[in-house]
Formats: sequence, C-alpha cells, structure tokens
Amino acid sequence: MTAFVTPTVPEKVLVVDDDQDMCWILEVALTGLGCAVTTVCSAQEAIASVALHAFPIAFVDARLPDMDGLRLIEELHSLRPAMRIIMISGYYFEDDIRILEAVQASAIDGFLAKPFQIDAIVAAVTGTSNGKHRP
Repeated sequence: MTAFVTPTVPEKVLVVDDDQDMCWILEVALTGLGCAVTTVCSAQEAIASVALHAFPIAFVDARLPDMDGLRLIEELHSLRPAMRIIMISGYYFEDDIRILEAVQASAIDGFLAKPFQIDAIVAAVTGTSNGKHRP
C-alpha cells in the first residue's frame, strides 16, 4: 500500500509586485489554496510588512520602483532568515546570471518567469517544485 503525502500550504503568503494585475492573479490563486495573502506594491511596504508579520513565503518581483528585487530579498532575509522567497520576473529569466547566482547563494528558493501557469504557483508555494529550498 502506497501512502500519499499531501503537500502543505503556508498559512500566510506575501506578494510584492508593483503590477496590480499580477498581485491580483497571485492573490486569487493563493487564496484558492487556502492561504491568507498580503499584497504590497513596493519594497518599503514589503519590509514594513515582514517586520510586523512572519510570512513563511514571499513572491518578490525582480524590479520594483523603489529597490531592486535582489536587494529587497537581502533586506527581507535580514529580518526573517528562514522565509522562503520565490522571485518573479518578466525581465529576468531562469538562466540569467543574476538569478543563477542568487539560487546558488540560497538567496532565492525559486524563480518564476512571467507569465507563469497556476500549477507553477502551486508547486512553488507547496515546495513541490524542483527548486532549491532553504532548510
């Protein structure tokens, strides 16, 4: 008899993107999985939210109006080192040197190139993707 393990879904998720439509798409998909979603449009709002709330995972856009996404990720990890971060971008791609270096340095736990499919969001949030994850 084979036992099936249901992937766990984090209770809270932070979405950081200056594109309101992208925030809405992620919010709908993640809420459908049972996550409580907080969306913010800037790096400063993200830092403030993470300072107040422990999010197990965050989706962070690579290009924000007030800070580079990779720099924001450093700030978020300084506040919450165990938080998993999935970078999302329509500008960078998975084989971009900055993304590869961030994955190798464990700065990000995954990467989704826009536009992405709902199943990629599910895999990223449940940890069932082939991406690298922080212990």
